Amino acid sequence: MKILVVTEAYPSPGYPFWGSFNENSVFALAERCEAVEVLAPRPYVPPLLSLAHPRWKVYAQIAGQETRNGVPVHRPAYLSIPRVGGAFWADPGAFLCCLRTAKNMHRRVRFDAIISFDLVRAGATAWRLGRALGIPASCWATGSDMRVSASSPYGRVLARAIKHLDVVFYQSRELLGMAADLLGLAPAQMAWDRHVVLPRGIHSPPSPPAAGTRERVRGEWGVRNDQVVVLYIGRITRSKGMFELLESVSLAAVRDPRVICVLIGSLPAFDETVLIREKLEQIPGLEGRVQILPHCDPDQVWEYLRAADIFAFPSHREGMPNSLLEAMATGLPAVAFAIPPVLELEAGTGGLIAVPPFDTASLAGAILRLAASPNERNRVGRRGRARVLDRFTVQKNIVEALARVAHVVAEKGGSAAGTLPRLYGPRHR
Repeated sequence: MKILVVTEAYPSPGYPFWGSFNENSVFALAERCEAVEVLAPRPYVPPLLSLAHPRWKVYAQIAGQETRNGVPVHRPAYLSIPRVGGAFWADPGAFLCCLRTAKNMHRRVRFDAIISFDLVRAGATAWRLGRALGIPASCWATGSDMRVSASSPYGRVLARAIKHLDVVFYQSRELLGMAADLLGLAPAQMAWDRHVVLPRGIHSPPSPPAAGTRERVRGEWGVRNDQVVVLYIGRITRSKGMFELLESVSLAAVRDPRVICVLIGSLPAFDETVLIREKLEQIPGLEGRVQILPHCDPDQVWEYLRAADIFAFPSHREGMPNSLLEAMATGLPAVAFAIPPVLELEAGTGGLIAVPPFDTASLAGAILRLAASPNERNRVGRRGRARVLDRFTVQKNIVEALARVAHVVAEKGGSAAGTLPRLYGPRHR
């Protein structure tokens, strides 16, 4: 098939890790499709304004067109005025700004279908483009895109996208339930062939790193061999549980001075690094015990995971926690708040330790439990790795997504159905 990918978040030279998981999905598509191109609308920033704010400076550096790892990426500019008519710029504003570019792309490539990521920002554009181009459109609900009030302008944008898209993939059962609530239905009433619970998944870890990688990385962090590194990789924001993690590390360190913490993902123009640093100064016993490091190249993530002893994921809400999946895939034992997608991921396998949300004492206790026992770390890590590699790899899940999209193409009279794997009914969700 020939696939047009629509997404707002996609890596660029100015912001190389924004939408990195979207890019992973695109790479998986490119390995299995005849052609894949990306349409990623970018905010328009007048030249002089780009000097006024770090975020606007990043946006101004985004090129209108580029090729990333062999995949053409087209970035038409759209006007977006902060706090003014945001829902309009999501739908139909972005669609109108993208339409000419999309038509030119389709005239040249003749796409069979659209796959998009983020139901509000990209899904709203995708279903309209699908109608304009005469091809089926699908979208992945990723998480935060579902967390809008049904009565808000964004809620209405979301409801339209869910109703008009040919297929919607949900990263967790929780997100499917939220979509059903928005439409005033029970989850069982959602058409199983149009509303599919399917995590996007992650790439399998690369081959074991070169000898000495763990020691080299820990040396760069200034970590002793006897210290227990609690690692977090992701956005440095309140909603990701940074304040709870700092409190938990403080509590754990009182009982086990070997415990230290490394937070990776700082990007001050786009996160709350400054607030987190201020909080660090207010919590007793954390001086010299917590490092906040910049966001890193996705390839470096695997090295960092192998240099740590415990992965902590205290996020308050997620669609499906990709950074947690990556940690588990390497065999790194993980602790996390027991939010719905984390419980869905753990599924009684013992592949991670889930504690009550916002309970810093329980999170500290889980960290101490793993810090005290290398055997326990190995056991949890081994089970977590098996769970992720069995159900949460992008290589497997993209194949299922393509099969469902291809069936829709065939039903609408397209020519890209090919030889399709069997589609399962709702009992296999």
